Amino acid sequence: MTGEDLVWLAIPARGIATALFVGGVIWLMERASPFIGGIVLALPIVTAPAYLFLLVHDGPAFASHAALGSLATIGAVQLFLAVVIALLARLPMTFALPAALATWTIAAAGIRLLPAALPVSLAVFAAAALLAWTAGRRVPLTAPAARGRSPVYEVALRGAAAGLLVAFISGTADLLGPRIAGILASFPVALLVVCLFMPRRLETAGMRAALRATQYGLLSHVPFFLSLILLPGRLGGVAGFVIGIAGSLAVALLLAMLRRLILHRQAVKPQPA
Repeated sequence: MTGEDLVWLAIPARGIATALFVGGVIWLMERASPFIGGIVLALPIVTAPAYLFLLVHDGPAFASHAALGSLATIGAVQLFLAVVIALLARLPMTFALPAALATWTIAAAGIRLLPAALPVSLAVFAAAALLAWTAGRRVPLTAPAARGRSPVYEVALRGAAAGLLVAFISGTADLLGPRIAGILASFPVALLVVCLFMPRRLETAGMRAALRATQYGLLSHVPFFLSLILLPGRLGGVAGFVIGIAGSLAVALLLAMLRRLILHRQAVKPQPA
């Protein structure tokens, strides 16, 4: 198998990963709390296949350069979520999503003009995350569970729609160089598809709680991209990739454990007389 074959295999691989991921997140959101669903939704499972094939085909240097763009663009995803959460308080999802996509597009266009440097990417992510978290600080993380259950075929169709869109983005990103490829790799396609179908199963409070949890969960992208940026030159591209995935899972697990601890303390807190 040639390198050219691998780069084309990356397109259906990422599409399939997205399909499975979106279907799994919807299944989880309908059976677990919105917080857990939001944390899982934030994991870089959709982005990971594209980066694995970038490492194999284009090499660690290309992937590291792309990861700089992706890390900064996660800040744009934070702003995307902030807009959806804010507008859902008064408007339906069909109005909130276009405004959020416009916000992401403007932010991503600005990121493209910035220098491709790690301090810049970290600063963009931190500033956007602080702004997004501050804007949504009054949104509760606890909300009612989902209404009913989606049939298997419906979950599969949702996942397939996300997979096709990701395959299209992957097919065009590889032709545009590492900077734009990294920015497009962080396009919130899985988040977009899940948001489209959220109103069918969650009340407004549940949707806002899940997306608020996703804002916290996006922290899991930081160790993934940092590993791709910093480790390939020392340990090799694949080792950096594996360590990045492990770091992302560790962050997600830590967030879930902290949330459980907070809920436990609230439950045992003595009530005032």
